[in-house]
Amino acid sequence: MPLAVLRILPHRYFAAEHFDGIEDDSCLKEIEEQELQDPSTPIITNYEAVLVYRSREMALQLTGLPVLSDFGQIRLVEGQINQDWWMPDIYRAPEVLLCLPWAYPVDIWSIGVMTLEFLEGRNLFDPVNRVHNQYVLPLASAQYIGYLGPPPLDIIRKSPHFATYFDEQGNWISEPPISQTSFEEFVTKIPPGEEKGQFLRFMRKVLTWDQEARPTSNEVFLEEWLMRSSDM
Repeated sequence: MPLAVLRILPHRYFAAEHFDGIEDDSCLKEIEEQELQDPSTPIITNYEAVLVYRSREMALQLTGLPVLSDFGQIRLVEGQINQDWWMPDIYRAPEVLLCLPWAYPVDIWSIGVMTLEFLEGRNLFDPVNRVHNQYVLPLASAQYIGYLGPPPLDIIRKSPHFATYFDEQGNWISEPPISQTSFEEFVTKIPPGEEKGQFLRFMRKVLTWDQEARPTSNEVFLEEWLMRSSDM
């Protein structure tokens, strides 16, 4: 994907938090009316009933810009604590992986991973056993450590997985072994230089173990790598 286009995408995704891209919100009212007339069916699991909203068409004007339109897995975070297993396997934030409370910062994480995928045409993380098509938690943890370094001890001590995968000092004691890798090695589409340095600094801000250290969507707008588009 061309870098000029790639820099636009995070702006559009973060703007969706405020619905800035929808000038006429009548399409949202139509979806609300459809849901009232034909409600989505809750999915009953062993733990809880989860309401996954049915995908519905949105009558938006075609502009050529990306639009978030499927909110089937949307979760409310304001005024409540979420600590359940959530997010697609390759975009799952560390706090979800560790079974810790999570909130808005999971969106910042997933967009960071998605940006790398658009840039490189491949996934940063691949924690799935392709033979059995099954998510492998220790494999995911090892891959995260490979790119992010060891998780802060004060964070992982709160995880129910702590004693299974880490020793008392926070060292990894499980399989598979940690691979020696880095964002510098993963990113090949941007040549070494000023822009690659800006991009890597952006990635290291949004892809962190500590969700409280990630920037908000408003702060991301001013990232130097994203602002390069204004000079083009």
